[in-house]
Amino acid sequence: MNISIPGIDIEKAIKNSGSEELLTELFGDVYKLMDEKTALVETLLRDKDLKNYTVQVHSLKTTCRMIGAMDLGEDFFTLEKLGKENNLAEIEKLTPGILSSFKSLKPYLEPFAANNNDVKKSYDKSAISVILQELIAAIDDFNLGACEEAMNQLFSFECNEELSSKLTELDKLVTNLDYDEAKELSKQILDSL
Repeated sequence: MNISIPGIDIEKAIKNSGSEELLTELFGDVYKLMDEKTALVETLLRDKDLKNYTVQVHSLKTTCRMIGAMDLGEDFFTLEKLGKENNLAEIEKLTPGILSSFKSLKPYLEPFAANNNDVKKSYDKSAISVILQELIAAIDDFNLGACEEAMNQLFSFECNEELSSKLTELDKLVTNLDYDEAKELSKQILDSL
């Protein structure tokens, strides 16, 4: 596959995510979260909530590095350092441009978000339990590739609305690398099956 996205080092991205296939999934995930994440950062900045602002730009730094957007990762790292230093003036100056650069990736990532419309398998409690246990193990190992794979398997099942919304929430946590919360939610879902 020949992917070319301005500002993204595809070789590094494939190395970081584990495989080309996982990378394309990651692109789709990042695309889906982009608007929500940038809006959240803007809101936290407007509220001058530097503690949570710093947490969010840290997560965006990690996300950008994972998808090979190395310069952007560095930009978010700069914002993270400024956040830790409580340097609001610099943050207010730099954030809009960096978020704008991040959002400029959106049209390039969109095609990767569109191809998740496979036919669903019928609900299978024991299969879903096994996958959730694999996900928890992958979270413990910080194995992002295995986490993504487990999430894809979970989404391949027909689920009721409640379970679907929990899985969507879980997917967001995994994509954001919020591993503690993801593990907690995985256990809750397991208990509720």
